[in-house]
Amino acid sequence: MTVTKSRFARVSGSLASLMLLLSLSTARADDAHPKPCSNRSLQGTFGFYRTGHMYFGTGGLAAVGWLSFDGKGNASVLQSVSRNGEYSFDEEGPFLYAVEANCTGKLLDTDGNEFSRIVVTQDGSALYMMSETDGNSVYGVGTKIHAD
Repeated sequence: MTVTKSRFARVSGSLASLMLLLSLSTARADDAHPKPCSNRSLQGTFGFYRTGHMYFGTGGLAAVGWLSFDGKGNASVLQSVSRNGEYSFDEEGPFLYAVEANCTGKLLDTDGNEFSRIVVTQDGSALYMMSETDGNSVYGVGTKIHAD
């Protein structure tokens, strides 16, 4: 009886270990193939901040506000900005965006000119931004406030 129980315990333990390994390898395989992104990945209102230096060392930049994305490539911003210590409140305006399947994207002015690169994270709940304006070294982070 002792031999049978011991053999059963070893076989059960081995099966449990095998099942755990299989579940871990499946989780890793899923992580290796993230869900594709698109403009629909950005929908709703995001609180954000931007910070850094602008225009070839002429001063610091800090901004807070919200970004609103419609899921179709149209967006708007409302922000308060400090440019080298000079403040401007409630700046607002429309812009466009384009998100690629790999979850990278671009923010564009209404004429289609790129002004920032983005990465969509956390299944569309957050994004990272980096200015493309010559002379700027500005980055930002946005977090979804709520879906519109």
